[in-house]
Amino acid sequence: MNFNFHNDSIRGVLRRFGQEEAEVDHMETFVTFARLANSIFREMDTDLARLGASQGRVIVLSLLHFHAPHRMTPSELAEKADVTRGTMTGLIDGLERDNMIERVAHESDGRMVAIGLKEAGRELLRTVGPYYTKLIGSCMSEFTAQDHETMKTLLGKMKSGFERSLPEC
Repeated sequence: MNFNFHNDSIRGVLRRFGQEEAEVDHMETFVTFARLANSIFREMDTDLARLGASQGRVIVLSLLHFHAPHRMTPSELAEKADVTRGTMTGLIDGLERDNMIERVAHESDGRMVAIGLKEAGRELLRTVGPYYTKLIGSCMSEFTAQDHETMKTLLGKMKSGFERSLPEC
Protein backbone atom coordinates (compact mmCIF):
# COMPACT_ATOMS: atom_id res chain seq x y z
CA MET A 1 0.00 0.00 0.00
CA ASN A 2 1.58 3.24 -1.12
CA PHE A 3 0.57 6.29 0.90
CA ASN A 4 3.35 8.53 -0.42
CA PHE A 5 1.86 9.43 -3.82
CA HIS A 6 -1.37 10.65 -2.29
CA ASN A 7 0.40 12.47 0.53
CA ASP A 8 2.84 14.10 -1.90
CA SER A 9 -0.03 15.44 -3.98
CA ILE A 10 -1.86 16.73 -0.89
CA ARG A 11 1.35 18.36 0.32
CA GLY A 12 1.78 20.13 -3.05
CA VAL A 13 -1.81 21.39 -3.15
CA LEU A 14 -1.68 22.67 0.42
CA ARG A 15 1.59 24.50 -0.23
CA ARG A 16 0.08 26.15 -3.31
CA PHE A 17 -2.75 27.46 -1.16
CA GLY A 18 -0.22 28.95 1.23
CA GLN A 19 -0.68 26.55 4.11
CA GLU A 20 1.94 26.62 6.82
CA GLU A 21 4.32 23.65 6.97
CA ALA A 22 2.83 22.56 10.32
CA GLU A 23 -0.65 22.45 8.74
CA VAL A 24 0.74 20.42 5.86
CA ASP A 25 2.30 18.00 8.37
CA HIS A 26 -1.03 17.73 10.20
CA MET A 27 -2.81 16.88 6.97
CA GLU A 28 -0.20 14.36 5.86
CA THR A 29 -0.25 12.55 9.20
CA PHE A 30 -4.04 12.55 9.36
CA VAL A 31 -4.47 11.30 5.78
CA THR A 32 -1.93 8.53 6.36
CA PHE A 33 -3.73 7.47 9.55
CA ALA A 34 -7.18 7.63 7.93
CA ARG A 35 -6.13 5.69 4.84
CA LEU A 36 -4.48 2.97 6.93
CA ALA A 37 -7.54 2.67 9.19
CA ASN A 38 -9.82 2.53 6.15
CA SER A 39 -7.67 -0.19 4.54
CA ILE A 40 -7.66 -2.25 7.73
CA PHE A 41 -11.44 -2.00 8.15
CA ARG A 42 -12.07 -2.79 4.47
CA GLU A 43 -9.91 -5.92 4.73
CA MET A 44 -11.62 -6.89 7.98
CA ASP A 45 -15.04 -6.53 6.35
CA THR A 46 -13.98 -8.85 3.53
CA ASP A 47 -12.44 -11.43 5.86
CA LEU A 48 -15.33 -11.37 8.34
CA ALA A 49 -17.87 -11.79 5.53
CA ARG A 50 -16.05 -15.00 4.53
CA LEU A 51 -16.48 -16.18 8.11
CA GLY A 52 -20.19 -15.30 8.07
CA ALA A 53 -19.78 -12.28 10.28
CA SER A 54 -19.51 -8.51 10.24
CA GLN A 55 -17.95 -6.02 12.61
CA GLY A 56 -21.39 -5.04 13.87
CA ARG A 57 -22.40 -8.64 14.53
CA VAL A 58 -19.15 -9.36 16.35
CA ILE A 59 -19.59 -6.28 18.54
CA VAL A 60 -23.14 -7.28 19.54
CA LEU A 61 -22.17 -10.90 20.22
CA SER A 62 -19.09 -9.79 22.17
CA LEU A 63 -21.14 -7.44 24.34
CA LEU A 64 -23.63 -10.20 25.10
CA HIS A 65 -20.83 -12.65 25.85
CA PHE A 66 -19.07 -10.17 28.13
CA HIS A 67 -22.25 -9.40 30.09
CA ALA A 68 -23.45 -13.04 30.28
CA PRO A 69 -25.36 -14.46 31.95
CA HIS A 70 -27.05 -11.04 32.19
CA ARG A 71 -29.15 -10.28 29.14
CA MET A 72 -29.14 -6.78 27.66
CA THR A 73 -31.90 -4.63 26.25
CA PRO A 74 -31.61 -3.37 22.68
CA SER A 75 -31.10 0.18 23.97
CA GLU A 76 -28.28 -0.98 26.29
CA LEU A 77 -26.64 -2.74 23.35
CA ALA A 78 -27.00 0.34 21.14
CA GLU A 79 -25.45 2.56 23.79
CA LYS A 80 -22.52 0.22 24.48
CA ALA A 81 -21.89 -0.34 20.75
CA ASP A 82 -22.21 3.42 20.07
CA VAL A 83 -24.79 2.96 17.31
CA THR A 84 -28.34 4.16 16.83
CA ARG A 85 -31.25 2.10 18.08
CA GLY A 86 -32.33 1.62 14.46
CA THR A 87 -28.95 0.18 13.53
CA MET A 88 -29.08 -2.09 16.58
CA THR A 89 -32.57 -3.28 15.64
CA GLY A 90 -31.24 -4.36 12.24
CA LEU A 91 -28.30 -6.19 13.80
CA ILE A 92 -30.56 -7.91 16.33
CA ASP A 93 -33.05 -8.93 13.62
CA GLY A 94 -30.28 -10.53 11.53
CA LEU A 95 -28.66 -12.28 14.47
CA GLU A 96 -32.02 -13.62 15.64
CA ARG A 97 -32.84 -14.81 12.11
CA ASP A 98 -29.51 -16.68 12.09
CA ASN A 99 -30.31 -18.21 15.50
CA MET A 100 -27.33 -16.55 17.23
CA ILE A 101 -29.35 -14.61 19.80
CA GLU A 102 -32.77 -14.79 21.37
CA ARG A 103 -35.29 -12.19 22.40
CA VAL A 104 -36.94 -12.93 25.73
CA ALA A 105 -39.23 -11.02 28.05
CA HIS A 106 -37.29 -8.67 30.32
CA GLU A 107 -36.97 -10.08 33.86
CA SER A 108 -38.32 -7.01 35.66
CA ASP A 109 -40.47 -5.34 32.98
CA GLY A 110 -42.54 -7.62 30.79
CA ARG A 111 -43.16 -4.80 28.31
CA MET A 112 -39.49 -4.85 27.36
CA VAL A 113 -37.35 -7.48 25.70
CA ALA A 114 -33.88 -8.62 26.63
CA ILE A 115 -31.35 -10.14 24.27
CA GLY A 116 -29.48 -13.29 25.14
CA LEU A 117 -26.63 -15.10 23.42
CA LYS A 118 -27.29 -18.56 21.96
CA GLU A 119 -24.78 -21.31 21.23
CA ALA A 120 -24.51 -20.39 17.52
CA GLY A 121 -23.47 -16.88 18.57
CA ARG A 122 -20.84 -18.26 20.91
CA GLU A 123 -19.60 -20.49 18.10
CA LEU A 124 -19.23 -17.51 15.75
CA LEU A 125 -17.19 -15.70 18.42
CA ARG A 126 -14.95 -18.77 18.75
CA THR A 127 -14.50 -18.70 14.95
CA VAL A 128 -13.61 -15.01 14.65
CA GLY A 129 -11.50 -14.81 17.81
CA PRO A 130 -8.40 -16.34 16.21
CA TYR A 131 -8.87 -14.09 13.15
CA TYR A 132 -8.78 -10.96 15.33
CA THR A 133 -5.82 -12.28 17.31
CA LYS A 134 -3.84 -12.94 14.13
CA LEU A 135 -4.74 -9.60 12.49
CA ILE A 136 -3.96 -7.52 15.54
CA GLY A 137 -0.77 -9.48 16.21
CA SER A 138 0.36 -8.88 12.65
CA CYS A 139 -0.46 -5.16 12.72
CA MET A 140 1.31 -4.65 16.04
CA SER A 141 4.20 -7.10 15.60
CA GLU A 142 6.87 -4.46 15.07
CA PHE A 143 5.87 -2.39 18.10
CA THR A 144 8.03 -2.37 21.20
CA ALA A 145 6.49 -1.87 24.66
CA GLN A 146 7.54 1.78 24.41
CA ASP A 147 5.90 2.05 20.96
CA HIS A 148 2.62 0.85 22.46
CA GLU A 149 2.76 3.49 25.17
CA THR A 150 3.66 6.18 22.65
CA MET A 151 0.88 5.13 20.29
CA LYS A 152 -1.72 5.13 23.08
CA THR A 153 -0.60 8.61 24.10
CA LEU A 154 -0.72 9.91 20.53
CA LEU A 155 -4.11 8.35 19.83
CA GLY A 156 -5.40 9.86 23.09
CA LYS A 157 -4.26 13.28 21.90
CA MET A 158 -5.90 12.72 18.51
CA LYS A 159 -9.14 11.66 20.23
CA SER A 160 -9.10 14.75 22.44
CA GLY A 161 -8.63 17.01 19.43
CA PHE A 162 -11.43 15.26 17.59
CA GLU A 163 -13.79 15.53 20.55
CA ARG A 164 -13.04 19.26 20.84
CA SER A 165 -14.04 19.67 17.20
CA LEU A 166 -17.52 18.18 17.76
CA PRO A 167 -20.44 20.54 18.26
CA GLU A 168 -21.61 20.80 21.85
CA CYS A 169 -24.97 19.20 22.57
